[in-house]
Amino acid sequence: MRKLMTIVFALIVLAFTPNFVSAQGVQQQDRVQDPTTHEAVTTPQGNQVVNQNQVQTQNQGEEQQLMVATQQMQQLMDMEGLDEEVGEKVRNIAEQQVQAQSQIQAQIEKMQSKSGLLKGLFGPDYGAIKNLKQQMEQNQQRIQQLQALANEVQNEGDETQLQEAISALVQQNTALQEQIQAEEQVFSLFGWLVRLFQ
Repeated sequence: MRKLMTIVFALIVLAFTPNFVSAQGVQQQDRVQDPTTHEAVTTPQGNQVVNQNQVQTQNQGEEQQLMVATQQMQQLMDMEGLDEEVGEKVRNIAEQQVQAQSQIQAQIEKMQSKSGLLKGLFGPDYGAIKNLKQQMEQNQQRIQQLQALANEVQNEGDETQLQEAISALVQQNTALQEQIQAEEQVFSLFGWLVRLFQ
C-alpha cells in the first residue's frame, strides 16, 4: 500500500512539474532599451502574450459564432413572403436552432469552467463534450433541411438569406469542432479512468 501511494505521489509530482517549470519560464521577462525613448522596457518572454491572445481570440470567436448564428435564426423566424408550407418549416428549424444555441452556450460555459488543476488530473468535462457533439449533429441535420428548403424558394432574396443562415451554422459547427478537439487534447493524469465511466 505504501509503495502504491509513493508511486501515485511521484506520478502527480511528475505530471505537474513541467507545468510549474514552464509557468516560471513564462514569468521571466527581458529588459530591453526602447530606441525611441531610450528607457528600459520590460518585454514578456516566450509565448505569454501569444497564449493569452490566442485564448481570448478563441473565446471571442466562439461567442461571435453563437451570436451570428442566433441573429441569423431570428431573421429566419421573421421572414415574410415565403410559401406557407416552406415558411412554416423555416420557422420551425429556426426556433429549434435558437433553443439549441442556449444549450450550446451552457455546455461551452460548463466545459470552460473546469479549473486547470481538475483538467490536469481528470481531463476535460467529457459530458459537456458529448453534449456538444450531439448539438453539432443536430446542427448538421438543420443545415441539410435548410439547404433543401433553399432549393425550394422562388425569391432570390429569400434564398440568399437561407444561404447566410446555412453558412453561419457551418461556421459554428467548425468552431465547435475546433474547441472540442482542443479540449480532448488536454493532458490529464486520470482522464482515461474518467472516460471509462462516461
